[in-house]
Amino acid sequence: MSQEQRERAANDADRFVDSVKNAGYWRSIDLRICAIRCGRSWVNLVTRGFLDHRAVGSVPAFSPVERSDFRAWQAVLPITDLPVLVHGIVSGKAKPGQSSVQYVDESAQPVSDTRYVFSNLAESFRSAKYDPWSCHALLSHGSSMWKVVRQAIPNPLDLDNLIRSGANAYDGLSDLVRSFCARPGALEIQRTATICDLIAPLAVRFDRGEVASSPERVSVALRAAAKVFVAKAELVWTVGSAGEPPRHRSAKLDQREWAPEGSALRSRMEIPIRKGDATATLFLLIGGRCVDCVSRPLAEAGSNIRVRTHNVVDPDLRRFLERLRPESWNKGREFEEAVGLLFLFLGFQVDPLYAQGGLGDAVDSLAHDPASSVILAIECTVGPPDAKAKLSKLIARSADMRKQLPDSEVIPVLATATPRAALSKAEVDKAEGDDIALLAREDLDGLWAVAQSGGTTAHAVSRLRTQVTDARLRRARDGTGRASKTMLPGSAAG
Repeated sequence: MSQEQRERAANDADRFVDSVKNAGYWRSIDLRICAIRCGRSWVNLVTRGFLDHRAVGSVPAFSPVERSDFRAWQAVLPITDLPVLVHGIVSGKAKPGQSSVQYVDESAQPVSDTRYVFSNLAESFRSAKYDPWSCHALLSHGSSMWKVVRQAIPNPLDLDNLIRSGANAYDGLSDLVRSFCARPGALEIQRTATICDLIAPLAVRFDRGEVASSPERVSVALRAAAKVFVAKAELVWTVGSAGEPPRHRSAKLDQREWAPEGSALRSRMEIPIRKGDATATLFLLIGGRCVDCVSRPLAEAGSNIRVRTHNVVDPDLRRFLERLRPESWNKGREFEEAVGLLFLFLGFQVDPLYAQGGLGDAVDSLAHDPASSVILAIECTVGPPDAKAKLSKLIARSADMRKQLPDSEVIPVLATATPRAALSKAEVDKAEGDDIALLAREDLDGLWAVAQSGGTTAHAVSRLRTQVTDARLRRARDGTGRASKTMLPGSAAG
């Protein structure tokens, strides 16, 4: 690592430490470490540290995974240890708890890429692989994980079996990192660098699935991890109509009523609107930082006749919402029905192919936009997106439809009841690489909010096109894109 890289890493480490110290929300550091034995030393593969608002003795304990040449363990430290820990990681060696860990590559050089970021829930592309809250993050990557493991194990692919074969077992390194270290997405030892992430969450957010509007108000649900975050939080909103000066208001969140919900807190708030208001945009601020943002169209707010009519037979749409957010894996058919109903609420004419026998390997539903030539080819799954080769089937069926319906725009949609944080990177990349609009649980919640607020098929189609285009631009920016098979109207080439 060059002197310039060392200085930049040290500066970013100082920025992270200063951001945490000046905020004053956290009392402990919850470190989860996966390391391999190289000679007499433990060398980092993955370290994930969460700054916690609770005291050291109140942080839940994880059982360690201990093998002959591999360990995964938890170390909970007081927040006062943060400066020493951070600068130890940046310099190449730290001692979290009883064991020292080296953060070096095969040439004994310190980690080569360390940077401080503020990762915001309101952004469509987030720097840190962390989804529950906005956060300060210090992200470090070292040398090839494959090379590091190979110093201890002749065949690095044997590491997965080593992790499976003992006490407190996990299904290989990827499962361990996801479950023990709480780092979402797939991990491929052949392609991944060693990792160290330190996360300082600013734990207040909107519950997007419960944003609703009527002709008189916008109702939002708020979540927080603890009162220490609420104490300095503020809700700011902008409401108005085209051609008129917008109205700006704010409210301190510590003046609201907060009720316990599991290990977190929950509150509701109503924002008054006027006849003719077109949009409402709401921001959550903590210490001068925007940590979340939602924006809702208000045209015809509360006048979705399809939602109102269904509410007569399904009061508060409880049955619909239970099926849209299933809690078990055996609710596939119910989930398919709910997704079809969601697109009906948005104004699409839905053809539920799943309910019709003898159609071969058809997609689950077709949704026709009566206002345009758009057809949505929808495949649904409660579990992983590519379960039972659903992605491959959707890609093939969509291509066939485009060929036979050249005057229509066919958008393939994969709807999953799984939260986006739990999706594997490989499946997300496969879907996005073939211009599939991948709708995770929170994306479906967002479409439901659009339907409630009177959103039309145009709103939904615009969201789907934007998602596909944003994914294509990310691939182009990261250098991972490939030539797209199709182009959506109005989108840029990837």
